[in-house]
Amino acid sequence: MKKHKYLIPLFLLLSTIIYSQTWNLRLKSTVELRSFKLTNKVEMSEIKLSGANIALYKGSAIVTQIQSDGNGEFIIEVPANGDYVLVVNYPGCNAKRFAVSTNGVPESIVNEKYSPSFGIEGVVMAKGLPGVDYSLLQQPLVKIAYSDKGKKFNHNQAYTDQMLSSLMGIRNAENTLMESFTSVNNAGDIALNNGDCPLAKTYYEKAMTIIPGERYPSDQLVRVGNCLKEKELAEKKAAEAAAKAAAEKLAQEKAAAEKAAQEKLAQEKAAAEKVAQEKLAQEKAAAEKAAQEKLAQEKAASEKAAQEKLAQEKAAAEKAAQEKLAQEKAAAEKAAQEKLAQEKAASEKAAQEKLAQEKAASEKAAQEKLAQEKLAQEKAAQEKLAQEKAAAEKAAQEKLAQEKAASEKAAQEKLAQEKAAAEKAAQEKLAQEKAASEKAAQEKLAQEKAAAEKAAQEKLAQEKAAAEKAAQEKLAQEKAATEKAAAEKLAQEKLAQEKAAAEKAAQEKLVQEKAAQEKLAQEKAAAEKAAQEKLAQEKAAAEKAAQEKLAQEKLAQEKLAQEKAAAEKAAQEKLAQEKAAQEKASQEKLAQEKAVAEKAAQEKLAQEKAVAEKAAQDKLAQEKAAQEKLSQEKAAAEKAAQEKLRRRQ
Repeated sequence: MKKHKYLIPLFLLLSTIIYSQTWNLRLKSTVELRSFKLTNKVEMSEIKLSGANIALYKGSAIVTQIQSDGNGEFIIEVPANGDYVLVVNYPGCNAKRFAVSTNGVPESIVNEKYSPSFGIEGVVMAKGLPGVDYSLLQQPLVKIAYSDKGKKFNHNQAYTDQMLSSLMGIRNAENTLMESFTSVNNAGDIALNNGDCPLAKTYYEKAMTIIPGERYPSDQLVRVGNCLKEKELAEKKAAEAAAKAAAEKLAQEKAAAEKAAQEKLAQEKAAAEKVAQEKLAQEKAAAEKAAQEKLAQEKAASEKAAQEKLAQEKAAAEKAAQEKLAQEKAAAEKAAQEKLAQEKAASEKAAQEKLAQEKAASEKAAQEKLAQEKLAQEKAAQEKLAQEKAAAEKAAQEKLAQEKAASEKAAQEKLAQEKAAAEKAAQEKLAQEKAASEKAAQEKLAQEKAAAEKAAQEKLAQEKAAAEKAAQEKLAQEKAATEKAAAEKLAQEKLAQEKAAAEKAAQEKLVQEKAAQEKLAQEKAAAEKAAQEKLAQEKAAAEKAAQEKLAQEKLAQEKLAQEKAAAEKAAQEKLAQEKAAQEKASQEKLAQEKAVAEKAAQEKLAQEKAVAEKAAQDKLAQEKAAQEKLSQEKAAAEKAAQEKLRRRQ
């Protein structure tokens, strides 16, 4: 019996040891694969990862090893009483580590039903990016251990928060790298869409150095190659078309030159046939000179009259515009001042009426409230409150009047300064534009006039010199030929016939020369008429431009007047708003000071009332205590008297 007595505790001890050594911590989680599609933007996707390797290490030895199922889920048993590291791995991705300690579980909670578990939030696997420091992932992301708080396994919150904060640095580095990669690709896409193939190629090659191995820039470089080929082909076609156009242009220019040469030869031949007599040439030169002098005089007189008329019209228009601007300005200023005065008077009247109404209402309410209180002390406090209130209102009104006067003065000074500055700037701008416009118009008119006259004179001189030279040369040649023929055929009978023919030819030639001279006169008259018409057209165009410029200046003056009126209106509106805001602020300040004064008076009245009531209560208590004492003394005296009477009996 004694032997069995020792076997029972031994059995219980062995059972406890067995249970403490056989329980396992069940870890479960889900593995997800995070992928990034990098183009000209970042597209992220996550899927449940099947086939991820989950290994449990104790030191460098593998305790157990499993894989995630089709839904990415896994459950692994961690033996009791040990320190382990759970490693989740997948090809091409950074491994994730979790520290697990099953030490420190009290034996008092271990029994045959003890089966602890812990769920790790989703394990996200992702491919690493070049240039990002992932050395932090060599450390456990989470530390799991038994916690006396709650009697269960949990993670170290402080350590987890620290790791999450550090992991944000990795995430930020990845985001920065991906944003750089996608922004460079986007720049390449823009360049490619705009047809700048070399620039697009530079961007895509740069993107390949940021994150090597990504397909998007490589695919886009194929498009860039096609673009470069198409551009080269287009440039080749353009060069061929340009060469063809140049050849066609050269042929056209050659044909035109040949045609011009033939026409010139025909003209020179016709001019050579027109032999002008010396007297006719002198009369023609004199007539041309007289006509030119007369034309120059008439032209100068016409231009002078036109300029004087234009100057008079311009001066009259400017004077009328300035007078109108001054009248409109004076009327606008007068209307603005009258409106400002009316608005000011109305605003002040409304403010005073409102202040009087609020004051009357406030005083009536205070008087009605104070009238309800019957005690003499409250009446005295009311009188004191009225005096303090009147003093506060008087001080506030005086302060409001001072602030209002100062604000109005400052606003008027500011308005006057802005108005003066705006008028000065407008006048200076108008004067500068006017001077520049007049100077430019005069210079342009003088230049165009001088150029037209010079070109006409040069052309007339060249044509005259060429015609005279050709006529003299042809006359000398024909004269020499005629003299030679007459000398050879002097003795022959044919001489008479040739002489008659020569005379006939001379007469015919004289008729032709006369016709040519008449044609020359007609052409000259037509050229002079065309020159006069051109001069008239240019003069009309110059006058039209001057009128348009005057109209533009008038529009500018009207625009200036409108802008000035708008500026004055804005300034007045701003002044009114500032005045209203200041009056509102002053009224609010007065109301606040009034409320503070009334509150202080009421609090003082309440304090004095409380003091009076307390004094009355103290006095009543003293009187009551005196009465009680008197009653006690009376009762004691009566009792003593009764005892004394009883003793006597």
